[in-house]
Amino acid sequence: MIIPLYPPVLQKGDTIGVIAPAGHLANRERFSRGVGILQEMGFHVKFPREFWPGHDYLADTDDNRGGEINELYRDPEVKALIALRGGYGCIRMIDKVDLELIRNNPKPIIGFSDITILLNYLFAKTGLVSFHGPVTASLGDASREALERLYLSLTGGWSQPISAGETEILKKGPTATAPLVGGNLASLVTLLGTAYDSSWDGKIVFLEDVSEPAYKIDRMLTQLKLAGKLDHIAGLILGNFSFAHHSHAEKASYLDRIWIRALELCKSKRIAVWGNFPSGHCPRNLTLPLGAVAEMDGDRPLLSFPPAYGA
Repeated sequence: MIIPLYPPVLQKGDTIGVIAPAGHLANRERFSRGVGILQEMGFHVKFPREFWPGHDYLADTDDNRGGEINELYRDPEVKALIALRGGYGCIRMIDKVDLELIRNNPKPIIGFSDITILLNYLFAKTGLVSFHGPVTASLGDASREALERLYLSLTGGWSQPISAGETEILKKGPTATAPLVGGNLASLVTLLGTAYDSSWDGKIVFLEDVSEPAYKIDRMLTQLKLAGKLDHIAGLILGNFSFAHHSHAEKASYLDRIWIRALELCKSKRIAVWGNFPSGHCPRNLTLPLGAVAEMDGDRPLLSFPPAYGA
């Protein structure tokens, strides 16, 4: 059993380091807006003076992206790390990360999309609890509620429950108390069959994705099922799934197809299944503590975090 490693709480005036473990960001204005928001929250922000040079579609070389993470974990001034953006690249550099260094200097990493590869890997190997939430480049588009939840999470309030009334209870089940894992569906599927995959047995699994046709979502969920990843989970939370140009009717039909397929794959399991939880590729990307023990209510859309397991 993995024992969650809860990192220290941030205070106003603490420094957050920006890392770029995945894609290159061409739009520096989005970066500047994100940095400004973190500063408005009361944090200092540390990032490379010369920005990231870009390495084709990646922010930098694999060695440099991995080394950057290790450097900031060694830096006593830095109390948390936030990703520049998602995209693609974490799977190429996770073997460069110094696990012993992270285990001995626990600091949360904040990010989503491709960054969930890194978050889940570090939890599996070190127990580190990190935050599935906005990246620097998406902070400017985040809703007020999302920004408030991020600040709350960083400053010790991550255990406050999330009551999401718009979440659909697709299937009722027993209340589950278990570690919360998961994130971006397309990214996590790439870990199957690799040494960087980890067991979901006995865990509450959160999944989300964006701009993927329904048949691709079906294919990825089916692959998870055939790989045995869904056989012994404690609960399933489906977050934001969307296409940018869907009409209201098209989105409803799209979501129905995803929900129906998820229920088919979990029909023999006595677990709760939720849909449309407010987290993922959307402005209301509510920060979740991945690796923390969560309680998923079996009858209503309430996700809480038992105080006995808190930091």
